[in-house]
Amino acid sequence: MDDKDKNKDYILDNDEECLRLERQAKLYGFEEDQKHLSLASTDHVLDVGCGSGAITRKIACAVPDGNAVGADKESKYIKFARRKAALENIRNIQFEVGDALKLPFEDDSFDVVWSKHLLQFIKERNQALSEFKRVLKPGGRIVCCNYDGIGTFHDPTDDELQRALDLWWEMANKELGIDRYLGRKLPIMFLDTGFVDIKVDLIPDHILGGFGGDPGKKWNWDVQLQSIFEFSTKVYGSIEKAKLIHERYLELFSRPDVYLYCALFYVEGKKP
Repeated sequence: MDDKDKNKDYILDNDEECLRLERQAKLYGFEEDQKHLSLASTDHVLDVGCGSGAITRKIACAVPDGNAVGADKESKYIKFARRKAALENIRNIQFEVGDALKLPFEDDSFDVVWSKHLLQFIKERNQALSEFKRVLKPGGRIVCCNYDGIGTFHDPTDDELQRALDLWWEMANKELGIDRYLGRKLPIMFLDTGFVDIKVDLIPDHILGGFGGDPGKKWNWDVQLQSIFEFSTKVYGSIEKAKLIHERYLELFSRPDVYLYCALFYVEGKKP
């Protein structure tokens, strides 16, 4: 099995994904993540599903007397992340190849476990949360950030396009386990995993939503649409139909008179 086949479980994987993640992180900024992480300078922090390491580097800078560890199952992302951290001369950081379902760390290792835009891509989310809990120290905190309602709400509504989007998400959930409504489900999942002191904050996702017309956000969508094109072809039955739907979506997002809405859930818990 070649690398292309092995990466099918991450539908957004392509040659530009690390660049996209770097640019997306800049679009988001770090202020909201930092506020919800509420890090102490000495914290030992794990970033699960770190991708390019963009947020991991920000975390490392926020814990000058601690350290940040990024883990991702894709070795090519880890290589990229290590190069970027070295170029920025960040010392208190490391990156390890590791699957969220079987993390390569000892029990009770971290003060904080963080993940962003990860759990919606994992079928076995309860297993992942159990792993997050395992590697947390007693009293340690978990903070997860995930979207809710992506590709669901826009106004004025293009009903035909919305039906096509709904079909895509239904098949993505059935075949890949991707849940576009995961954010609202995480608080109960945290409770079921045994976390306590659950806190939830809900804000608009300004990168996956907002008015159209922003070239940076349009590029972000364009790269993601290219990544999912093979699956979209399966959903819609032909290359031509998939291309038409993708072009229609990009056109919609490029219009400054159309507003797309997606929520972003920050959910925090503590290991007893």
